[in-house]
Amino acid sequence: MVGELFGFDRLARDWSVRFDTGLSEDLVYVLVAGTIHGHIRDHSVTLRPGSLLWLPARTPFRLSAADEAIPVLYRFRLTGPGRGPRPYLVLSDAWDLRSTMDALVRELASALEFRPQRVRALLVVFFSSLFRLADRSTQVPPLPAADRARLEEYVDDRLADRPSSAELAAVVGLSPDYFRRRFRQTFGLAPRTWLVRRRIQQAMSRLDESDATISDIATTLGYPDVFLFSRQFKLITGVSPRAWRSRAQH
Repeated sequence: MVGELFGFDRLARDWSVRFDTGLSEDLVYVLVAGTIHGHIRDHSVTLRPGSLLWLPARTPFRLSAADEAIPVLYRFRLTGPGRGPRPYLVLSDAWDLRSTMDALVRELASALEFRPQRVRALLVVFFSSLFRLADRSTQVPPLPAADRARLEEYVDDRLADRPSSAELAAVVGLSPDYFRRRFRQTFGLAPRTWLVRRRIQQAMSRLDESDATISDIATTLGYPDVFLFSRQFKLITGVSPRAWRSRAQH
């Protein structure tokens, strides 16, 4: 079960933590902004936005903020016998876990009836999704890392334009039909669904990190009206953009 330390936190620019003998509990981080460098046992690690780190109990580690950007992350500790991966787990693209993590943090902070049952259900969803991502990351992806990086850069520069599957296929030099099959094998989603989630991930970050109005964020991301944006945002995250921003400010 989740221990007393959990939350959505903005850390200091000079944040650092060191445990030479590890913790008595498993520790899970999901980084959404900033960069963190560190050492886990004898291995160097770098966490960038979208990264997940799962440290099993009694794993020596030290971590620190790596640049001027303020690290923003979700974190929680798991009590009981350590059952984490050995020696540890880092996933570089864990954005799909963010909405479940956010729901889990909100539920842990609540005092509503049946809270323990809802927390357990969210943990099942979270770790089921995490294990699927981990399984994909241990295999050679059907699209090479360089192609994935080109696609992500191309899409992030054109989120408001809604590029088609044919356009994305042209970026990596594949036919549209073959591209769609390889894309789904790589990302676990159809291109259109992935594009929607990519836009909403950008919206999450902008709501967290900027003072832009919700309407301006919707317009920048290509939504014809704020109501469509709000419906799509809530469908993916479980909360409205206004509630998301309000949560981040507390």
